[in-house]
Amino acid sequence: MPAVIRRREGFPGQHHVVLPPSVVQRGLRHPLLRGLMPTDAGAYPQAAGHYVERSRGAVGTVLLVCTAGAGWVRWKGREERIEAGGVVLLSPAEAHAYGADEDVPWTLEWAHFAGDETVHWRDAVLGRNSDSVCLNLPASFAPALGLARVYERLETGYHEPELLAAAAALRWSLTELVRLRHLPGNTLTVIDAVDATATWMREHLAQRMTLGKLATRTRLSVSHFSALFRQRFGYAPIDWLIRQRIQRACQLLDSTDAKVEAIGQAVGFADPYYFSRMFRRVMGVSPRKYRGMVKG
Repeated sequence: MPAVIRRREGFPGQHHVVLPPSVVQRGLRHPLLRGLMPTDAGAYPQAAGHYVERSRGAVGTVLLVCTAGAGWVRWKGREERIEAGGVVLLSPAEAHAYGADEDVPWTLEWAHFAGDETVHWRDAVLGRNSDSVCLNLPASFAPALGLARVYERLETGYHEPELLAAAAALRWSLTELVRLRHLPGNTLTVIDAVDATATWMREHLAQRMTLGKLATRTRLSVSHFSALFRQRFGYAPIDWLIRQRIQRACQLLDSTDAKVEAIGQAVGFADPYYFSRMFRRVMGVSPRKYRGMVKG
């Protein structure tokens, strides 16, 4: 078998966008881009022979997501194998090397970015005290990160709307990384089930719900469902449901002339006194006072 030729790029079906330095510098002066500015992005399918070595590191932060196959990364004298679901985040000026596995070369999505927020994203993704550059997620998580949207926007051009869209896409991907890293040992199917249950709850606010019945919809135990739900949405399921009901009540108070008691019933509060108490707890004022407030 002939030896695999090492190369940085030039793979069939690849995406590869590098912004001109003048565009990057202009972006880093933009009030909406200077926090997080994507500078390069792309994807290398089944990248046999892929190899990159930077003895002085990269100018910006490097984000790699292995969506299939395998590869490796080396930094500070350490080397780690990266398989599908593996994420690598390399800080600026950090010497490193990485490449595709010789037998099962990786499919790689990647982005480079700069800006005032980069060190904070590194801490959020990897952990403030982490000495690793790697995050290993289940393989099914990789497509959910949506990193392809970054290079797809940059491929359309360097006009301000495209740059803003690419930055928003990158921010979304990084946010998903932060969310998913807090769900160890769970498959994307389970997360989808929790998300679907939350959607169902929003669409059926008037129905009576119990924690047990909600957990049954996901085929999880009450404790597992509650823990996942809190990690995903920041609140326990019933507390989140109450806030969703109050949010909908606010919309009805603002857009209709319906009586307060009727609005409470429409969003799932059979007892008007309980509705008023929960509304005040969430919004800080009673429903009637809220309706009379000037907004907008």
